[in-house]
Amino acid sequence: MYLYQKLFLLGLLFFVSSKEVFAQKKIIDHTVYNEWKSLRNQEVSAKGNFVSYEINPHRGDGKLVLFDVKNNNYKEFNKGSKAQFSFNEEVLTYVVDPGFDTTRYMKLNDVKKENRTKDTLGIYFIQKDSLVFVPELIDYAIPEKGNYLAFLIEEEDVEKEEKSGFFGLFKKEVEVNNEGNTLYVIDLVSGKKEYFNNVTDFHFNKNGTHLFIVKGKKENGELVSTISLYDLKSEKGKKLVTNFTEIADYTFSDKGNEFAFMASTDSSKEIRLFDIYQWNVNKDVPNIVVPKDSSYLPEGLTPAPKGSIYFSLDESKLFFGLREMPEEEAEDTLLKSEKAVLDVWHYKNNRLQPQQLKELRRDQNRSFRSVYDLNKNSFAQLDSDTLNIRLLDQGNSNYALGYSNEQYAYANNWRFPWPNDYYRVNIENGEKELIKSKIPYSIGLNPEGSIFTYFNSEEGNFYSFNLETKVETCMTCNLQDSTINWKSDINGMPFNAGPEGSPGYLSDNEIILYSEYHIWTYDYVTSTLKPITKKEENLSNMVYRLRKMNYDSTFISFDESYIIGVDQDSKDEFVYSYVDDRLSPHLVKWFETDHKITSIIKAEESDVLTFRQMSTIDYPEIYLTNTKFENPLKISETNPQQSEYNWATVEQVEWESYNGEKLDGLLYKPEDFDSTKSYPLLVYFYEMYSDKKNYHYIPKPTASIIFATEYASAGYLVFIPDIRYEEGHPAKSAYNSIMSGTDKILELYPNVDSTRMGLQGQSWGGYQTAQLITMTDRYAAAMAGAPVSNMFSAYGGIRWGSGYNRAFQYEHTQSRIGKTIWEAPELYIENSPLFGIPNIETPLLIMHNDNDGAVPWYQGIEMFTGMKRLNKPVWMLNYNGDQHNLMDNANRMDLSIRMRQFFDYFLQGKPAPKWLIDGVPAVDKGKNYGLENYENR
Repeated sequence: MYLYQKLFLLGLLFFVSSKEVFAQKKIIDHTVYNEWKSLRNQEVSAKGNFVSYEINPHRGDGKLVLFDVKNNNYKEFNKGSKAQFSFNEEVLTYVVDPGFDTTRYMKLNDVKKENRTKDTLGIYFIQKDSLVFVPELIDYAIPEKGNYLAFLIEEEDVEKEEKSGFFGLFKKEVEVNNEGNTLYVIDLVSGKKEYFNNVTDFHFNKNGTHLFIVKGKKENGELVSTISLYDLKSEKGKKLVTNFTEIADYTFSDKGNEFAFMASTDSSKEIRLFDIYQWNVNKDVPNIVVPKDSSYLPEGLTPAPKGSIYFSLDESKLFFGLREMPEEEAEDTLLKSEKAVLDVWHYKNNRLQPQQLKELRRDQNRSFRSVYDLNKNSFAQLDSDTLNIRLLDQGNSNYALGYSNEQYAYANNWRFPWPNDYYRVNIENGEKELIKSKIPYSIGLNPEGSIFTYFNSEEGNFYSFNLETKVETCMTCNLQDSTINWKSDINGMPFNAGPEGSPGYLSDNEIILYSEYHIWTYDYVTSTLKPITKKEENLSNMVYRLRKMNYDSTFISFDESYIIGVDQDSKDEFVYSYVDDRLSPHLVKWFETDHKITSIIKAEESDVLTFRQMSTIDYPEIYLTNTKFENPLKISETNPQQSEYNWATVEQVEWESYNGEKLDGLLYKPEDFDSTKSYPLLVYFYEMYSDKKNYHYIPKPTASIIFATEYASAGYLVFIPDIRYEEGHPAKSAYNSIMSGTDKILELYPNVDSTRMGLQGQSWGGYQTAQLITMTDRYAAAMAGAPVSNMFSAYGGIRWGSGYNRAFQYEHTQSRIGKTIWEAPELYIENSPLFGIPNIETPLLIMHNDNDGAVPWYQGIEMFTGMKRLNKPVWMLNYNGDQHNLMDNANRMDLSIRMRQFFDYFLQGKPAPKWLIDGVPAVDKGKNYGLENYENR
């Protein structure tokens, strides 16, 4: 008997101890943000034998990781980033930064940028397992398909003397570098090396056969530049003897046989003109193909130095921009104090003054796209100040698509969608042929420019228009399946929805289309609409979309693409290939997972493939596999410390709203959830969120919202309901969805404390948070980020980030009123929190920043002052100079702390911080933050 009692006591002790160990897992808060890491910039070598990626903490020094696929081993490089493989996989190069502490020290001590410690180049010879460092790095490059390395470094001026070159590869005679820096070029196959002094810029062509070099020198006290084209195989350079006062844009053709640049010999900066040069790599000197004052250019126009320059894929055409001829400004005879400074708003202007000011630099640098045909020696201007163009077939086509919103721009501030007139533009002569007017949704012209495809949003069908036969055809009207929907889900917004879209063309005669769930092809010649994914064997609630692996080609190939299927019920994902068998076309399933798949990358010259997948629990690590997704191997481990923390789990929730709509949501719980323990509930929302079930959220400072991972770790349940909207009644819609969803959670989990529930939302979600607490006192605390409080004043306001008036948002898009303030003022009252402030019983924390470019910050002020006047508990945070969502890291950290303290006080009964009790007087600003342990952040 004694033995049994002893064993029972030991078992009980073990049970209690194990529970204590489990309960001792760490809780996530702001003190752990810095140790959490992110994986980025994954690279796969050409043959797939090596993979590199960076792992970087929130603050501190990161590392570069190299994975050897054949030998299944790793090598790490501290502080490494921006890695590149040579095409032959012999070398991995990367940048080594000075380090977080060093950089912070230099900033703290106001060390001038030019005097700060510079980056170092790391060169790792993979087969030799040899690592070399080159300090004082300015820039470096490896050609995309070449085996050369070039790096530009800063060297101190040295009188002529013999000295050993870097890492003992060569010796060189160094001259004093008055201008520019030293460029080293190494052949990674032969080991041959070369250097160039006084270099200010350089660029490889894609195949690594040629190198463009710019050198600087002083002449008569002015900086001038010379240009050379260096043949890397013959090791011979071709130097242009002209001294240029400025080099503007330059480019190699994609095939690498042609080089073009824009340069000037004018001494005057103010009225400097530029010539455009074309240099065939087999020629000794370039040709001036577009002189600055050519007679064939339109009167008053000249090449634009800030306009991009590039070749068509077949190298037959050179595209560039033209600008108005610069004029020398007249001498200013007025003092600054003698000039009025103002903006003149005019009712006939298409764009409001704020929009004009936001787009001022764009307007000042505007250039008109033009083309020079290198075979025909002909010129054409393609676009204008009212017409934009989109090139076809990577510039190879004889046509371009032109589009203009000019006739409709006047109403862009209150109308949506914004329509365009579409034109076919002849590349040879610039002539324009009107295709269709006032089209809101266009797929565009096929690559050869013969067929225009657009979406009729009123009918919900795709149409094609043949420009040769002038025949218009409805591509989707004859489909006998009424369940097929081509429109995108706009969730109650009051405008005609656009299409789900098209990923591109299979050929000039065949396009791929998306419906709500499926992928289709349409043959323009036979007028045949064919389902790719809609088959009897796959009629489940699955959304299929194409994932291209080859982005170099104009046309899509199913052989070089995957189809990703997402089950809308479980959110599981599937990877397929489409086999276009003439007798039996079908899908082949390669992979399925209960994770979200991202970042599929294939090696260029093998079937090695990497992808990333994530879930609430699993960080999006890198997996190594092949093109059939066989035996995926995880090759990264970003945050192993996660196992030490009380993490979150997620489950899907289904319910019906108060008006009978079926809704979905996500519920996050602590991993140590105890059904016998009482929990507070936080409800976060923004439109539709249930499709994010498998998103992974690492602990980090927030820009505006709560992260379910952190709050679940701290003992909260976090519920994120989908919201379905009715036009004209966004407030009631949110109420119906959120309140009914809360009911469902309380039904499913009776141990949720209904007296300890809170709300949080940002922007549109912030508005709904502010509105909801005027409609119910059910929630004990609420935090609203950037909320609209008064739809009347907001309606007439400006979105300062774009300069647009906000009316279109209320009449047609997210705010969903659907009418003007004159047509339905009662709807604006119904949906404005300001008018419901007397009903509020819930303490509210507002964040609204004075540089908010989306929602004017006076909206937060109106809410705050209204609640303050009525003695309602309210606080407002204004992060000076910050934006709609916080950009400054210190501000993000501060908000993370305050928001957590706010909810912990009201929902968990923890002590209130000083700022919550007394605020922070202006005299204490920047000295006392009222956060208690603020210095420990």
